[in-house]
Amino acid sequence: MTGAWFALYPPVGGGRGAYPRLLAGLRGHGHCHLPALAGRDGRFGEPAAARFTELADDLWTQLERELGDDRAPDDLVLFGFSMGALLATEMAVRLQRRGAGPRALVVAGCPPPHLLTGRTVHTLPDAELVAALAAQGTMPQFVLDDPELRAMMLPVWRADRAAVATHPRRPVVLDCPVHAMGGTEDPLAHEADIAAWPRMGRPGSSLRGVPGDHAALLERQDLMLAAVLAAADHPTEVRTRW
Repeated sequence: MTGAWFALYPPVGGGRGAYPRLLAGLRGHGHCHLPALAGRDGRFGEPAAARFTELADDLWTQLERELGDDRAPDDLVLFGFSMGALLATEMAVRLQRRGAGPRALVVAGCPPPHLLTGRTVHTLPDAELVAALAAQGTMPQFVLDDPELRAMMLPVWRADRAAVATHPRRPVVLDCPVHAMGGTEDPLAHEADIAAWPRMGRPGSSLRGVPGDHAALLERQDLMLAAVLAAADHPTEVRTRW
């Protein structure tokens, strides 16, 4: 995987610490770009973006700063889980539009953009919003149990869900392989939706089902690591590696 580097995009409410085991496994293989999102990651004084285009523009500016002679776009492997999958995909689209797409895109736990539904969880009252997010099992329990932390994170959770709700529902076609994984019992990303991801990428794209729901999939950062490393090493041969 000579020259490979990585960009990791977080799920709803997540930040630079969203994938600790994945990050630990990647750091020995190449540079890891961890974007800083408003409302967290040292940007607590800034309101989180509630529109997808605003959020994507911010993250694109950060990714552009990383590009140069020593970090070429065609050496980049993009990864995201849930909301992060949409962000990683948008970065792949913008790189391709710029003239050189990434080496590969790896996504987990999210329908592709054209199959997103019109969920409006962000419009729920606070208590119902927290309950809905808690039911997914991906929110840190210590935050859910702490009234002060919960109050601090509520605007971020609400903005992130609003951003997802405003994502354009348009088909995406990429010149790089797209490798997707999904929970076999994930109510937020059905198997048929996950199966559509490889059709968005070039030949060699792949699909893997993982037993469990949305939260169980996030726990399988070992599989995420294997997929990202395989995509970096042999982008069109992931199916035989993980």
